[in-house]
Amino acid sequence: MKTGFSEPGLVFIPSPMKNISYILLFLSSFLFLSCIQAELPNAEADILSCSVDPDILRKDPIIQNDRIQILVKSSTDLTQQAPVFTLTPGAAIFPASGTVLNFTKPQTYTVTSEDHQSQKKYEVSYVISTIGSKFSFEQVRLENGKFDVFFETDQNNRNIMDWASGNLGFALTGASSTPEGYPTARWAEGKVGQAAKLTTQSTGSLGAIMGKPMAAGNLFMGEFDLSASISDPLKSLHLGVPVDLVPKGVKGFFKYKAGPVYKQGGVVQPNKKDTWDIYGVFFETDSNLKYLDGTNKFTHPNIVSIAKVTPAQRIETSEWTSFYIPFDIVNNKTIDPQKLKDGKYNLTLVFTSSIDGDTFAGAEGSTLLIDEIEITH
Repeated sequence: MKTGFSEPGLVFIPSPMKNISYILLFLSSFLFLSCIQAELPNAEADILSCSVDPDILRKDPIIQNDRIQILVKSSTDLTQQAPVFTLTPGAAIFPASGTVLNFTKPQTYTVTSEDHQSQKKYEVSYVISTIGSKFSFEQVRLENGKFDVFFETDQNNRNIMDWASGNLGFALTGASSTPEGYPTARWAEGKVGQAAKLTTQSTGSLGAIMGKPMAAGNLFMGEFDLSASISDPLKSLHLGVPVDLVPKGVKGFFKYKAGPVYKQGGVVQPNKKDTWDIYGVFFETDSNLKYLDGTNKFTHPNIVSIAKVTPAQRIETSEWTSFYIPFDIVNNKTIDPQKLKDGKYNLTLVFTSSIDGDTFAGAEGSTLLIDEIEITH
């Protein structure tokens, strides 16, 4: 009598009718579970977008993990503001979206998920003050218990800018369990007080699988787009913050040590040596350009001036060494004083431990220390 089994020692081979039955059973179970899942209340509690009167804005609202910064013109009445929020489906927010509140101090909003099992608090602040011209990297916080974030405050000790880095993307690799192992971290022995330490790090097995075997340490004025860092890394850098100054140059102090083995795409390049980079870009924003990214940072027609370190300045040194780079005007551009007052000009400063890090090339262990950075203007 024939059965669904082969002779001893051979492989079990189901009959065609049994195969069809198994497939139908699997599809039925999948559809049933999908219907149940679709009916479950949403468990997420996030603010997806924030809208305010566009006439008062100097920059689109910045939404981070648990805080929102709304950069506005100096003439804005902070006592009567009513931001409107878009939430994850089914979520609720308190105070309600559109409620008029006094934002002379930050306000806290609580978002509750549709299933009522999750809550998330956001600190929402309106920022009138613009960034200063001196940066000492003394203020840093631990984000999500994982990595360091440097930030700047105004005279009232309110946060007015977070320095961006690729640490958020590096966190996805699981390559480090301590803040010190991230590409961007604090360093206790600065030129004065504390400094910023940028180190090119291996992204581990997960990074290698994704074709991104290393991450350069970086620090920049702007925002890091996590989703773009996976699909299009050059567009993950949203470069620029509003300023009310016209930069003439950048100066500061650095130390640098290149890692021992330069790699491109994970392949050793025996004749190449890693080096660091610092640059600044001053540009005008408009309805079509809100920020620069890695694809147009030196080429966009809205750029007013650019500052770059020269190859001769990119030395290795174990001593704190001063540098100065001037901003050179592009195509005889001029400044519109009213646009400057309205926050229509943006500035970015970018520091990295591997000059080719945006293509995942460099040497693991390359380390750039920076401190006491100043914009002359």
